[in-house]
Amino acid sequence: MKVLVIVVTWNGIPWLDRCLGSIRASEIPATVYVYDNCSSDGTVDHIVSHYPEVVIQKSPSNVGFARANNAGLRYAYARGYDYVYLMNQDAWLFPDTLGKLLEVAEAHPELGVLSPMQLAADGSPDANFARRALPVKGEPFYKVPFVMAAHWLVSRRCLETAGLFAPIFPFNGEDDNYCHRVLYHGLGVAVVPGAKAVHDRSERDESPERVIYRNFRMTALAALCDIRRPLWLQRARVAVYALVKAVKYRSRLPWRHLDELKAMLPQVLETRRASREVAAFLQE
Repeated sequence: MKVLVIVVTWNGIPWLDRCLGSIRASEIPATVYVYDNCSSDGTVDHIVSHYPEVVIQKSPSNVGFARANNAGLRYAYARGYDYVYLMNQDAWLFPDTLGKLLEVAEAHPELGVLSPMQLAADGSPDANFARRALPVKGEPFYKVPFVMAAHWLVSRRCLETAGLFAPIFPFNGEDDNYCHRVLYHGLGVAVVPGAKAVHDRSERDESPERVIYRNFRMTALAALCDIRRPLWLQRARVAVYALVKAVKYRSRLPWRHLDELKAMLPQVLETRRASREVAAFLQE
């Protein structure tokens, strides 16, 4: 069984040793592929000197999360890997994480994406994970409509069916969209409670504008691209969502983002069309 772990880096020095060191210590051996989004803090040099086993792809610019991961996913697909594990640079595994996920994946090939329980750095449940993938105890796995891509085990069957991330998403929203497409194509998204991993958000310091971009614009774009629902319905929902967020944040920024989303309608239509195809975006 061949497993490739993909880590997208950008100025990741604070987390590299915890992240890459945890993969090296995994009970299940895995090849590591790092796509570096033009770091300026010595990330690449640190990997080369301390983790010579890692395959590194250096980008001359920051291409975003989706395109960077797609490069790794194509690498895995072309080389016959059975599973791909997507992991954020500010995240790390426990020695048994991959083993417990693979045990469920092998027994349930109908599941396209599997996530461990995602914890904060202090060991408590990650708040965003708990909000959208509420833990269910006593089951080997439980299905969810969405789980964030800080820790994802993706099967080869899933790549061959749902494809890659949609390039319309530069950063944020791509995991929502991918889960929508996995479900549309008849596969499952699930959490394995017995497997645990960490996603460290402790050093994040986002501006209000960035929060609105992430929590409204990219979430709204994912809703518009959701092929499980008619576009007219999603457009109406996004308009209401803009009002809610404008009131919540006491800002006109959601309305400006709404105008920008309207201008993106041709791209949305093309993304919806392509997403209905098997293995969407897999071929460049």
